[in-house]
This record gives sequence, C-alpha cells and structure tokens, in this order.
Amino acid sequence: MFGLVIALLMLSQTVESARMEEVAGTGSLRTNTDLQDDLKIWEDKDGQLTIKDVASPAMDSLFMPYKTSGLSGSIKGSTYWVKLDLFNASSKARELLLELSKPQLSRVTLYQFDDERHFLRQTRTGRSLPFNERTFNHRNFIFELSFPPESGQRLYFQIQTDSYLQLPMKLWETQSFIEREQRSGLLLGMYYGIMFAMALYNSFLFVSIRDRVYLYYVLFIVSFAIMQAVWDGFAYQYLWPGHPAWELKSNPVFIVLTCLFTCAFSRTFLSVPKYSPRVDKVICAFITGLVLTLPSMIFMPPGLCTKLAVYLASASILLCLSAIAAVRFRMRSVFFYIFSWLVLFAGSTLNILAAYKLLPLNFLSLYSVRFGSVAETILLSVALADRFNLIKQEKLLEEKQGILLKSLHETTKKLTSTYDLDKLLHYTLISLSDITDCENGFILLKNGEGYVLNTSVGSGMWEGLHLTELETEPFFGALIREKRPVLHSDPGVSSRRLSPGFKTCIGIPVLYRDRVLGLIVLYSYSFRNFAESEREILRDFAGQVGISIENARLFSEINRMASTDGLTGVYNRSYFMSLANRHLSQCWSMDKPLSLIMVDIDHFKSINDRYGHFAGDKVIQETARLLAELAQPRGIIGRYGGEEFVILLPGTAADQAYRLAEIMRKSISASPVQLEQAGSIRYTISLGVASASPDTSGITLLIDQADQALYKAKESGRNCVKEFGITENFA
Repeated sequence: MFGLVIALLMLSQTVESARMEEVAGTGSLRTNTDLQDDLKIWEDKDGQLTIKDVASPAMDSLFMPYKTSGLSGSIKGSTYWVKLDLFNASSKARELLLELSKPQLSRVTLYQFDDERHFLRQTRTGRSLPFNERTFNHRNFIFELSFPPESGQRLYFQIQTDSYLQLPMKLWETQSFIEREQRSGLLLGMYYGIMFAMALYNSFLFVSIRDRVYLYYVLFIVSFAIMQAVWDGFAYQYLWPGHPAWELKSNPVFIVLTCLFTCAFSRTFLSVPKYSPRVDKVICAFITGLVLTLPSMIFMPPGLCTKLAVYLASASILLCLSAIAAVRFRMRSVFFYIFSWLVLFAGSTLNILAAYKLLPLNFLSLYSVRFGSVAETILLSVALADRFNLIKQEKLLEEKQGILLKSLHETTKKLTSTYDLDKLLHYTLISLSDITDCENGFILLKNGEGYVLNTSVGSGMWEGLHLTELETEPFFGALIREKRPVLHSDPGVSSRRLSPGFKTCIGIPVLYRDRVLGLIVLYSYSFRNFAESEREILRDFAGQVGISIENARLFSEINRMASTDGLTGVYNRSYFMSLANRHLSQCWSMDKPLSLIMVDIDHFKSINDRYGHFAGDKVIQETARLLAELAQPRGIIGRYGGEEFVILLPGTAADQAYRLAEIMRKSISASPVQLEQAGSIRYTISLGVASASPDTSGITLLIDQADQALYKAKESGRNCVKEFGITENFA
C-alpha cells in the first residue's frame, strides 16, 4: 500500500503550485495562474542542439503543446526544450516573477529573447548546481522577468531531469508571490513541525519503553518527512545546499529508506513473525534487499535510481497486503494500521484528481497530501499506543515485581552516595512515592521515646495524628509491634484517624538490627494493591534505608569529633585554623575588617592545685560557654591550648573587638563557677586583641599579634585587655 502512495505522491507534486484563484492580467501576462496550457515542448534525444539551433524559425514547427505531447511524467535521459511566448499589452512596464515549482529538475537554463528574436540574457539553475548559485534564494526555480510597455519576450527552457518530467509554471506579481509564500510557509511549517513533534514524542517513548517498533516508526516518520522535504525543495535549500551530487540521488535514496522502515515497522507492529513465519521470511528477505540496494545506488545514474526506487516502492504494496492477510484482524491494532494508510491514500488521490481538474482546486484538495500524511502519522501513533496497552496488560503481572526491584536498586545506589540525613530521607520518600504511585506520604524518625516528623510529600501528615500516642493507634501500633510493612486494609489495623477519602495506605518500618529507627507512611486517593512479595521487597529496602541512616549518623558524629574539642564543644585548634584562613581570605576579597581575640584564664594552675582537675575542667567548660554566648552571632571560637581560647570576629573592626573583649572580661569576673561540694570559684581572664591590616600575611601572624597583646596583658597584672600596637588599657 505504501508503494502506491509513493507513486501517487510523486505524481501529485504539480498541484502544490496550482492556482488558488485566477487573476486576469493585461494581454497574455496572466499572473497567479498556471502556464502549462501556453507551454510548447520538443525533445532533443541526442542533446546536441544549442540555443542558436533551437531558436531558429525553422524549429518552430517542431514544438508541440506540452499537455498533448505525452512527455509529462516521463523519465528519460533526454534534453527537453520548452518554449513560452509572453506579451505585455499594457502601456506600463511590468516586473514579474516566473516560478517553476519542480525542485527535482537537474538542470534548467533559461534563454530570454525579445519579440524581435534578439537575445537578452541567460540564467542557469537546477539541483545539479550548488544551491547558492541560484539568483533567487528559493526552494523552487524563480526567474525575474522585465517587460517594457507593449513588448513581448520568447523564453526557451533547456531542461534535463532524472525524475518525472513535470513543468508547473506560474507568473507572479511580487506582492502576490510574497503573500502566497507567507500562507504556504505557515502551513508547511505546521506540517513539518507536527512531523518533527511526532518523531520526537515517539523517540522519547522508544527511550523509555525500549520497544523496537517505536524506533522503526520514528525512522519512518523522519525518512518520510525528509523525502517530502526533498520533493518540496526544502532539503536542498537547508540540509545539504552545497552538495548537488547527493541532491541528485537523495530522492530515490529516501524513497528506499522510507520503504525499508515501513516494512520493518509493519513487520514488528503487526507481529508477523508470530502469526505467519513464511510471510515474515519474505519480508525479511525484502528488507535485506533494500539494505543492500542503498549502497549500490551510489554507483547508479540518478534516473536509474529513481526508476528502481519506484519499483521497490510498488513491491512494498504486496508485502504490506501480505502482512495484513497474515494477521487477519487477530489484533485490534490492524484496524488502525489499515485506516491510517487509507487516509494517506485518500489524501493523495484527492490531490491527483484536483491536478487533473476532476475536482475543484481549493484549500482542502491543495494540501490534502499533507493532511493525509499528518493524519496517518497520528493514527499510527494511536495504533502504537493501543498496541502498547495490550502488551502492557499482558506483561504487567510478570514485570511488576521486576520493575519494583530495579527501581529500588537504583534508589539504593543513590542512598549510599550521601551522608546528609535530611537529603537521604527526603530522597527516600520521593523515590518510594514514585515507585509505589502513592502521591502523599511522610517519614517519622525515632527520637528518644517518641517520633518526630522529618520530611513529607503531597498533603503531608494526617490531621489529628498525635506523635506521642502512636503505639495506641491501631495502624501505627501494628507497624511498630510487628516490624513489617502494613496496609490499612489488613485485619485489625484499620484506623479512624487516617486522612479521609484515601483508598491506599501502606506503612513501612525502618529497621536497623531489629531496632525501629523510623516509620515511612505512603498513601493515595486512588486504589493501589501491594502483593505479599512486594511488601517483602519494600521491607528489605527499608532495611537498607536503616543502614544508610546509621551510616549518616556515624559520619556526622565522626565529623563532629574531628572538628570540635571534646571537653568544651568548641572548635579544636586545627579546624579553627582552617576556618580562620577562609574567613581571612573572604575579608580581604570583600575589603571588610577582621579581628581576633586571644583569651587566657588567669592563674589556672593554682585552680587545679587548689580545687583539683575536675574543677579545672569545669572552669574551662564554663569559660568556653560564656565566651561562645558573648561572641554570637559572628564570633567563631576555638580552644587554642590548655586554658587558652581564640575568638575570630569577621566583619568586626578593632574598636568593636576591644569593647567586646572588655565585656567578656567583666562577664567572666562576675560569673563564679559553682562546684558541687567546694562552693564556687571566682577567676579572671586576660585578653589580647589584634586586627587584620594590609600587612597581615596570614592567620598565623594575626594570632601571633594577639598573643603578643595577651602577653602584655599578663605583664600588666592580668584581668585586663590589651590591643596589639595600642597603649595598654586596664580594667
């Protein structure tokens, strides 16, 4: 069936430039109407004559009317000479465009003579020449004609073609031509846009479904659209304008490609191997022949390639009919398949009938081929969807568990790649929501004796749910007690507190070494069934989530221990130095101040000697706590040594840092440390302040400057603040 459609499409190319309405011009210069009735043609079989020979008066009698010549539609290795007489009977000069809308003509040479047979000019074009050599940048062949008042011209066209000889020719006023181009450009753009969209859509389906029938269908759409673009002249204009040798053979090549992918698509779509192995062998042999034909076309003349392509397209009719006969309507999709090709066939037939004026030429008949091919493409897409639904229903049960396992496996790989607990749980919930088709859910994480909401999706948590009373709620009680996935429809676990209107709810406990770490709850307002095997898969997956949670917590604890001081909880010396260096670089780049305070507890050794080391540790802890509170919100505090602390103040100038140091000194001296048995300890601190300057080469230098200021504070009797490079200040 496809081959017949190809033949009809090739015959219908003349209609694309046929008139929508006739506008009478002056004299014989009739614009916006077909000129085929005015053409006269003569076949130069040897191709030896020149324009001088053809233009002689003795040759006039050899030319015959084009329509009755019998040469239209022929494929020969001849040269054709076409004569056209035009006369401007108006008293005004006229500038017109002559359009020859047959882009497949290999070479067209226009010779212009005035009405006294004086040669005017010569114009060469054709698809055997590079596209950029055309005088008029257009997919069709456009010639500019100038007519003085009351004058005529005789035009001779020397034409060579390797395709069907067709001469759709029109005269245009420039404005009318532009308006026509705008209308046809819009419609053709819509046509190719729809074909591209259908190809792209089915490409996505192929990538997601991995069914070869979608691949064959996409290749069919692409090859069919490019074949149509070759016929329209767009392919040479936009795809390969500098390759005339390829342009000469592109038409038959894409006809064969379209036949190839049509057969491959029909074989797979109609399940021919299943219903008729014999017919399948014939189709496979034919497909193999098409594959072998494509490279051999490189060495064939273009005319032979075109004839061969038409024969192969015609042969595909029998194969398509054989495939339909083999299936015998045992598949519902066969009806869509037949109807889609009938629509394209009907569109092509309507176009042909309009070309021969058996039907009125209007918008519908002019673009019926495009309408038919778009409708055929959409119908085949519907047929593919119907076929896919049938196959999906047949394989749903056996693939359901495999899809779940695969999805959870992919999710598990991503879970093990992060140690951020919040991200881990959020991704877990989103993934399970997608996998189970439950659009709502939340995760409750065990916190001490109760549970806290960590993350949610959709409508979130149920209204009226009390996290402190989960064990008393039947659904959650069974979930915590039995430590296995639970459906709300299971006997004895239905709850009255669940969100109203839902139809599916499943709870999954997150376990680690048989200990409940959290609860995952998913629910939906549509029905979703979970087989026992699916519940087991979800339970095993939740166990992997539990391991990931423990790993994330362990990683967080290790990071905390590596960066903080175990006694005080503030940053340790190495981590503080790395933070301080980063902040110093930022302040330099942003031209902001930065200050640093060194703190030392006065007479700390005597505190240890008098009250013991436990009391000394308590003093260090309280000092760190008070300094951290006072340094907020910008201050960064670290333990520098035994009883020494260092405080970094980004964005803080020297005078502000000095005032803060004074506040710290007074606060410490006014805050005795309470001991459990020995009363309280009053103590003081000494502080050194330094601020970064353009000469500060690094954080080590700034700490050294603050340490020098601290040394001055100790020499000055302690319990005071000193600033590097500034006169001492005492309490």
